[in-house]
Amino acid sequence: MSTVEKVAAKIQNQLLAALPQNEFDAIKPSLRLVDLEMDQVLWEMDERRKHIYFPTTVMICMLYDTEDGNSIEVGMTGRQGMVGIVTFVGDARMAKRAVVMNPGQAYVMEAKYAEKFFEELPCFQEICLCYTQTLIVQLSQSIICNRLHSIEQQLCRYLLIYNDTLRSTVFNLTQARISQVLGVRRESVSLAATQLQEKGLIRRTRGKIELLDRKGLLTTTCECYGVVREQNERILGKYFAQYDA
Repeated sequence: MSTVEKVAAKIQNQLLAALPQNEFDAIKPSLRLVDLEMDQVLWEMDERRKHIYFPTTVMICMLYDTEDGNSIEVGMTGRQGMVGIVTFVGDARMAKRAVVMNPGQAYVMEAKYAEKFFEELPCFQEICLCYTQTLIVQLSQSIICNRLHSIEQQLCRYLLIYNDTLRSTVFNLTQARISQVLGVRRESVSLAATQLQEKGLIRRTRGKIELLDRKGLLTTTCECYGVVREQNERILGKYFAQYDA
Protein backbone atom coordinates (compact mmCIF):
# COMPACT_ATOMS: atom_id res chain seq x y z
CA MET A 1 0.00 0.00 0.00
CA SER A 2 1.38 3.41 -0.98
CA THR A 3 1.77 6.24 1.50
CA VAL A 4 -1.12 8.08 -0.16
CA GLU A 5 -3.34 5.02 0.25
CA LYS A 6 -2.36 4.76 3.92
CA VAL A 7 -3.41 8.33 4.56
CA ALA A 8 -6.62 7.90 2.54
CA ALA A 9 -7.59 4.95 4.73
CA LYS A 10 -7.63 7.25 7.77
CA ILE A 11 -8.96 10.55 6.45
CA GLN A 12 -12.24 11.40 4.72
CA ASN A 13 -11.11 14.76 3.37
CA GLN A 14 -9.58 14.39 -0.09
CA LEU A 15 -7.00 17.16 0.20
CA LEU A 16 -5.59 15.74 3.43
CA ALA A 17 -5.80 12.21 2.09
CA ALA A 18 -3.74 13.18 -0.96
CA LEU A 19 -0.75 14.20 1.16
CA PRO A 20 2.30 11.93 1.39
CA GLN A 21 2.58 10.19 4.75
CA ASN A 22 5.45 12.32 6.03
CA GLU A 23 3.58 15.59 5.40
CA PHE A 24 0.36 14.27 6.88
CA ASP A 25 2.28 13.16 9.97
CA ALA A 26 3.62 16.72 10.31
CA ILE A 27 0.13 18.21 10.02
CA LYS A 28 -1.82 15.67 12.06
CA PRO A 29 -1.05 17.07 15.57
CA SER A 30 -2.52 20.42 14.51
CA LEU A 31 -5.82 18.93 13.31
CA ARG A 32 -8.95 18.57 15.44
CA LEU A 33 -12.07 16.71 14.32
CA VAL A 34 -15.06 18.84 15.31
CA ASP A 35 -18.83 18.54 15.08
CA LEU A 36 -20.55 21.29 13.11
CA GLU A 37 -24.24 22.16 13.23
CA MET A 38 -26.56 23.10 10.40
CA ASP A 39 -26.64 26.89 9.90
CA GLN A 40 -23.52 27.35 12.03
CA VAL A 41 -21.65 30.45 10.84
CA LEU A 42 -17.90 29.81 10.75
CA TRP A 43 -17.19 33.47 10.08
CA GLU A 44 -18.99 36.59 8.94
CA MET A 45 -18.05 38.86 6.06
CA ASP A 46 -14.87 40.86 6.74
CA GLU A 47 -14.30 38.96 9.98
CA ARG A 48 -10.71 38.04 10.74
CA ARG A 49 -10.55 34.29 10.40
CA LYS A 50 -8.58 32.24 12.91
CA HIS A 51 -9.10 28.72 11.56
CA ILE A 52 -9.32 26.78 8.33
CA TYR A 53 -11.61 23.81 7.85
CA PHE A 54 -11.24 20.52 5.98
CA PRO A 55 -14.81 19.11 5.69
CA THR A 56 -15.39 15.38 5.96
CA THR A 57 -19.18 14.91 6.18
CA VAL A 58 -20.41 18.50 5.90
CA MET A 59 -20.89 20.95 3.08
CA ILE A 60 -19.94 24.56 3.72
CA CYS A 61 -21.38 27.34 1.59
CA MET A 62 -19.70 30.67 0.96
CA LEU A 63 -22.30 33.42 0.79
CA TYR A 64 -21.97 37.03 -0.30
CA ASP A 65 -24.40 39.35 1.46
CA THR A 66 -25.66 42.32 -0.52
CA GLU A 67 -26.55 45.73 0.90
CA ASP A 68 -30.26 45.06 0.42
CA GLY A 69 -30.11 42.04 2.74
CA ASN A 70 -30.01 39.28 0.14
CA SER A 71 -27.42 36.51 -0.06
CA ILE A 72 -26.02 34.58 -2.99
CA GLU A 73 -23.81 31.51 -3.14
CA VAL A 74 -20.33 32.10 -4.50
CA GLY A 75 -18.84 28.72 -3.65
CA MET A 76 -19.49 25.38 -1.96
CA THR A 77 -16.95 23.12 -0.33
CA GLY A 78 -17.22 19.58 0.97
CA ARG A 79 -14.95 16.60 1.51
CA GLN A 80 -13.10 17.47 -1.72
CA GLY A 81 -11.64 20.70 -0.37
CA MET A 82 -10.97 23.22 2.37
CA VAL A 83 -12.44 26.48 3.63
CA GLY A 84 -10.17 29.42 4.46
CA ILE A 85 -7.74 29.29 1.56
CA VAL A 86 -7.35 33.07 1.82
CA THR A 87 -4.98 32.28 4.70
CA PHE A 88 -2.27 31.66 2.13
CA VAL A 89 -2.61 34.94 0.24
CA GLY A 90 -1.83 37.23 3.14
CA ASP A 91 -5.28 38.60 4.05
CA ALA A 92 -6.75 37.43 7.34
CA ARG A 93 -10.26 38.66 6.52
CA MET A 94 -12.87 37.03 4.34
CA ALA A 95 -15.13 38.93 1.94
CA LYS A 96 -17.70 36.14 2.25
CA ARG A 97 -19.74 34.46 4.98
CA ALA A 98 -19.13 30.75 5.61
CA VAL A 99 -22.22 28.77 6.64
CA VAL A 100 -22.56 25.04 7.41
CA MET A 101 -25.27 23.48 5.26
CA ASN A 102 -25.79 20.18 7.11
CA PRO A 103 -24.80 18.64 10.46
CA GLY A 104 -21.54 16.71 10.29
CA GLN A 105 -17.82 16.89 10.93
CA ALA A 106 -14.73 18.66 9.68
CA TYR A 107 -11.07 18.88 10.60
CA VAL A 108 -10.11 22.31 11.88
CA MET A 109 -6.63 23.84 12.05
CA GLU A 110 -5.50 27.17 13.46
CA ALA A 111 -4.59 29.60 10.70
CA LYS A 112 -1.12 30.22 12.09
CA TYR A 113 -0.25 26.52 11.71
CA ALA A 114 -1.72 26.39 8.21
CA GLU A 115 0.50 29.29 7.18
CA LYS A 116 3.53 27.53 8.65
CA PHE A 117 2.80 24.25 6.85
CA PHE A 118 2.14 26.10 3.60
CA GLU A 119 5.68 27.51 3.76
CA GLU A 120 7.40 24.32 4.91
CA LEU A 121 5.62 21.42 3.19
CA PRO A 122 5.95 21.43 -0.62
CA CYS A 123 3.18 18.94 -1.38
CA PHE A 124 0.73 20.69 0.94
CA GLN A 125 1.56 23.99 -0.72
CA GLU A 126 1.13 22.59 -4.23
CA ILE A 127 -2.21 20.98 -3.41
CA CYS A 128 -3.51 24.17 -1.79
CA LEU A 129 -2.50 26.25 -4.81
CA CYS A 130 -4.15 23.81 -7.20
CA TYR A 131 -7.29 23.81 -5.07
CA THR A 132 -7.32 27.62 -5.23
CA GLN A 133 -7.41 27.30 -9.01
CA THR A 134 -10.50 25.09 -8.79
CA LEU A 135 -12.21 27.68 -6.58
CA ILE A 136 -11.63 30.33 -9.23
CA VAL A 137 -13.26 28.04 -11.80
CA GLN A 138 -16.19 27.40 -9.45
CA LEU A 139 -16.72 31.10 -8.75
CA SER A 140 -16.55 32.02 -12.44
CA GLN A 141 -19.02 29.31 -13.38
CA SER A 142 -21.39 30.26 -10.54
CA ILE A 143 -21.54 33.81 -11.88
CA ILE A 144 -22.34 32.52 -15.36
CA CYS A 145 -24.95 30.10 -14.00
CA ASN A 146 -26.71 32.71 -11.86
CA ARG A 147 -26.78 35.13 -14.76
CA LEU A 148 -27.76 32.93 -17.70
CA HIS A 149 -29.46 29.73 -16.60
CA SER A 150 -32.94 28.88 -15.37
CA ILE A 151 -33.82 28.28 -11.71
CA GLU A 152 -34.60 24.66 -12.61
CA GLN A 153 -31.11 24.18 -14.06
CA GLN A 154 -29.48 25.89 -11.08
CA LEU A 155 -31.44 23.69 -8.67
CA CYS A 156 -30.30 20.57 -10.53
CA ARG A 157 -26.68 21.72 -10.29
CA TYR A 158 -27.09 22.39 -6.58
CA LEU A 159 -28.59 18.94 -5.90
CA LEU A 160 -25.87 17.20 -7.91
CA ILE A 161 -23.19 18.97 -5.88
CA TYR A 162 -24.95 17.88 -2.69
CA ASN A 163 -25.02 14.30 -3.96
CA ASP A 164 -21.32 14.36 -4.83
CA THR A 165 -20.29 15.93 -1.55
CA LEU A 166 -22.43 14.07 0.97
CA ARG A 167 -22.64 10.75 -0.91
CA SER A 168 -26.32 10.59 -0.01
CA THR A 169 -29.58 10.84 -1.95
CA VAL A 170 -31.62 12.38 0.88
CA PHE A 171 -30.86 15.95 1.91
CA ASN A 172 -32.14 18.18 4.71
CA LEU A 173 -33.10 21.08 2.48
CA THR A 174 -35.86 23.64 2.71
CA GLN A 175 -37.05 25.92 -0.05
CA ALA A 176 -36.02 28.87 2.11
CA ARG A 177 -32.46 27.56 2.32
CA ILE A 178 -32.22 26.92 -1.42
CA SER A 179 -33.63 30.34 -2.27
CA GLN A 180 -31.04 31.95 0.00
CA VAL A 181 -28.15 30.07 -1.57
CA LEU A 182 -29.29 30.64 -5.16
CA GLY A 183 -30.25 34.24 -4.49
CA VAL A 184 -33.75 33.87 -5.93
CA ARG A 185 -37.33 34.14 -4.67
CA ARG A 186 -38.70 31.24 -2.65
CA GLU A 187 -41.67 30.97 -5.02
CA SER A 188 -39.26 30.42 -7.93
CA VAL A 189 -37.57 27.57 -6.06
CA SER A 190 -40.95 26.01 -5.26
CA LEU A 191 -41.94 26.09 -8.94
CA ALA A 192 -38.63 24.58 -10.08
CA ALA A 193 -38.79 21.84 -7.43
CA THR A 194 -42.37 21.03 -8.45
CA GLN A 195 -41.27 20.66 -12.08
CA LEU A 196 -38.45 18.30 -11.10
CA GLN A 197 -40.80 16.24 -8.95
CA GLU A 198 -43.35 15.97 -11.76
CA LYS A 199 -40.55 14.64 -14.00
CA GLY A 200 -39.77 11.98 -11.39
CA LEU A 201 -36.28 13.33 -10.67
CA ILE A 202 -36.80 14.20 -7.00
CA ARG A 203 -39.26 13.65 -4.16
CA ARG A 204 -40.05 16.44 -1.73
CA THR A 205 -41.15 15.98 1.86
CA ARG A 206 -41.20 18.50 4.67
CA GLY A 207 -37.68 19.88 5.05
CA LYS A 208 -36.15 17.16 2.85
CA ILE A 209 -35.43 16.43 -0.79
CA GLU A 210 -34.76 12.92 -2.07
CA LEU A 211 -32.82 12.46 -5.30
CA LEU A 212 -34.53 9.78 -7.42
CA ASP A 213 -32.91 10.06 -10.85
CA ARG A 214 -29.34 11.38 -11.00
CA LYS A 215 -29.10 10.79 -14.75
CA GLY A 216 -32.23 12.83 -15.24
CA LEU A 217 -30.76 15.69 -13.21
CA LEU A 218 -27.60 15.53 -15.31
CA THR A 219 -29.69 15.81 -18.46
CA THR A 220 -31.75 18.70 -17.10
CA THR A 221 -28.99 20.80 -15.57
CA CYS A 222 -26.86 23.29 -17.49
CA GLU A 223 -23.24 22.76 -18.53
CA CYS A 224 -21.92 24.54 -15.42
CA TYR A 225 -21.96 21.42 -13.26
CA GLY A 226 -19.98 19.42 -15.82
CA VAL A 227 -17.49 22.23 -16.47
CA VAL A 228 -16.60 22.58 -12.79
CA ARG A 229 -16.40 18.83 -12.27
CA GLU A 230 -14.17 18.33 -15.33
CA GLN A 231 -11.85 21.16 -14.31
CA ASN A 232 -11.59 19.81 -10.77
CA GLU A 233 -10.60 16.42 -12.13
CA ARG A 234 -8.10 17.98 -14.52
CA ILE A 235 -6.45 20.13 -11.86
CA LEU A 236 -6.61 17.82 -8.84
CA GLY A 237 -7.11 14.41 -10.43
CA LYS A 238 -3.46 13.38 -10.14
CA TYR A 239 -3.62 13.87 -6.37
CA PHE A 240 -6.92 12.06 -5.96
CA ALA A 241 -6.08 9.12 -8.23
CA GLN A 242 -5.45 6.79 -5.30
CA TYR A 243 -8.20 8.20 -3.10
CA ASP A 244 -11.37 6.13 -2.83
CA ALA A 245 -13.95 8.82 -3.49
